[in-house]
Amino acid sequence: MKPSEDIRVRMLQHRLLHDLTYRLPDRAKRDLLIGFKEWKRIVSRKKNAFQSQRNVPCVLVSTSNQIEIAEEYISANTNHKTLNVLVREELTLSDFPLKFHLFALRISLQCLFDSRRVNLALIVREVTEWTAVSDFISLNTISEFFDFTPFEKDSNTLAYLLIEEGIKVTKIPSPGPLAGHHTFMIADDVVLSSAYQMEELPHFEHWYVRELSHWPPDQYMYYSSNYINPPVPPRNTIGFYSHGEWVRRKSGDADFGMGIQENELFLLNSLKTFLEKHSEFQLIIFPHPKERKDKDFESFYASFFTGAQTTIAPEEMKSSNTFFKINIGLMAYSTILFERLAMGYKTFIGKNSPTSFPVEGSPLKNLCLANYEDLESALLLAHMETENEFFIRQGLENYPMQQFLEQKVAEIQK
Repeated sequence: MKPSEDIRVRMLQHRLLHDLTYRLPDRAKRDLLIGFKEWKRIVSRKKNAFQSQRNVPCVLVSTSNQIEIAEEYISANTNHKTLNVLVREELTLSDFPLKFHLFALRISLQCLFDSRRVNLALIVREVTEWTAVSDFISLNTISEFFDFTPFEKDSNTLAYLLIEEGIKVTKIPSPGPLAGHHTFMIADDVVLSSAYQMEELPHFEHWYVRELSHWPPDQYMYYSSNYINPPVPPRNTIGFYSHGEWVRRKSGDADFGMGIQENELFLLNSLKTFLEKHSEFQLIIFPHPKERKDKDFESFYASFFTGAQTTIAPEEMKSSNTFFKINIGLMAYSTILFERLAMGYKTFIGKNSPTSFPVEGSPLKNLCLANYEDLESALLLAHMETENEFFIRQGLENYPMQQFLEQKVAEIQK
């Protein structure tokens, strides 16, 4: 954290102390003892023994339920069929040296007075995780590292440290906008999984990356078989795909800062009006899994909609498996947006509250609905079109997955 002439180091310092993080709840910003709590939490972590194989790439995931997804995804898109997988939330050290405790004490005391206490406190956890990853890689003579957690505020610091040690670092962001967490990037290779991400790249000044790879979205292997010969979507159906922002705010999660809650409420109120005027349409709501766990889940949607025109998708009706059941999808912000477009289905974005998404020049701007009049006219026109007609009219020809992957082939040949 000393002053440096290296722009990358200065940016790493800034991001560690200022970047958005979800690893602690919003209330931690007011907890003066959060540094001491993080110190206790990290030294109390149960020491799990990770199975290891020498000379095999290492993968970092957030939680244990991502292990299978990461293994299958990387194996499907590389020649690596065997991987070492480390789980961030299970990383710890066999022994904590005195210098670590002195460091943690200094951070914890600073958290008593510093408004950046959440980001500061997490450094205690992050330093432990960096050390555990580095030790594991060194012990097993590993030369390649895949990061499934590039959205974390310390991901670039970890990449910087590993690259300095001669390790090849590949980062795997989600299919959503890179602008949320990735305007600054340090890596050898970055995996892109949507056409929109290609449109964002010219807007980023601080990308220290050698290569770009085009892969399908990380969940693609689980739903792609449903779209080999899919049925034509029923014409008068609308789907609302929720980010569950109301329940996230209720539980105290950090605000993502893209006006998602305001835009979701705009869509729900507009859809209520639309259904009252156009009774021939049916709305199916696809809740976020977080919503289904909340006791107010059903009453929240009942406050907007009543009657047979609106139903809530049953839990077994997974969004990404059933895009063909909906003619037109609407959402404020979700990974589903990019998955649905990748599979070639009509989609619109609620944007009543101004945000920086999408970037200037992106055809996604053609999908943005800012008021009820926009929504009504867009739905009435789109429901009469085929998927192909819709994508051509909106300038989305390179968004379907096959075209996106072929675009990379063309770039390599060029």
